[in-house]
Amino acid sequence: MPSDYHVHIERGPYTIDWLKKFVDTALDKGLTEIGFSEHGYRFDKGYDAFGSDGFRGEWIKKYNGQDIDEYVSLIHEAKSMGLPVKLGIEADYIPGKEKELMDFLKPYPWDYVIGSIHWICDWGIDLDECLDIWESCDVDSVYLEYFNMVEKMAEMGIFDFIGHIDLVKIFKYRPTPMVYDKIEENIKNIAKTGIAVEVSTAGWRKPVGEIYPSKEIMSLIKKYNIPILVNSDAHTPEDVARDFDKAYNYVKSFGIDTLNYFDKRKRIPYKI
Repeated sequence: MPSDYHVHIERGPYTIDWLKKFVDTALDKGLTEIGFSEHGYRFDKGYDAFGSDGFRGEWIKKYNGQDIDEYVSLIHEAKSMGLPVKLGIEADYIPGKEKELMDFLKPYPWDYVIGSIHWICDWGIDLDECLDIWESCDVDSVYLEYFNMVEKMAEMGIFDFIGHIDLVKIFKYRPTPMVYDKIEENIKNIAKTGIAVEVSTAGWRKPVGEIYPSKEIMSLIKKYNIPILVNSDAHTPEDVARDFDKAYNYVKSFGIDTLNYFDKRKRIPYKI
């Protein structure tokens, strides 16, 4: 069941014609299904779960305004037409916003929910406009705080898999080797939750030029037998399943031969 579950259609209208461009690319590349996972902060109803009184809130207001019910209805329509699609969402974990997040997600019949971290307080760690903050911070401390947040996110029990688990490396800032000893404790605890982790080809298209996760993190994922899946984080049709052959080889190089797909929040393994 090769699939791509991290796909965004937000750059176009919520129409079957636009959605089919992504589906057609997926099928042309040999996938059997595709999952759509719009950013939760894009929806009006999600502001309480993701917004703030500071920069984060101001930034989200620039992109907020879409109707989540329209999005969900579009995926239901596509399913009713027989298109091989799944209903997902990518939701940022914001400490202190747990109740708001659960209230936001609860009404909808997700096939899966992606948990991601793009923000440390009001700092958008992957935003170009926040890049200067990296120059004035202690990189080791940022990594430790980031992975502590990832661990807490996994322990919430409301996410099915973690998106781009080491997004923190996006601008090529790397921790000292000793930091990975502490990150291993995070990964060990994450493994206890049963959550899966995404291997994302998007990293090859970012400034870091490296797949998510890095070899260091991937080795820990293998060590603690965390289930994985391969995704693209596509925002355009041409990026669906991009570099999947390379990603499969990367996964296999760690002795992993099993990926996973999801249906109504149930994780189902398959061999590659």
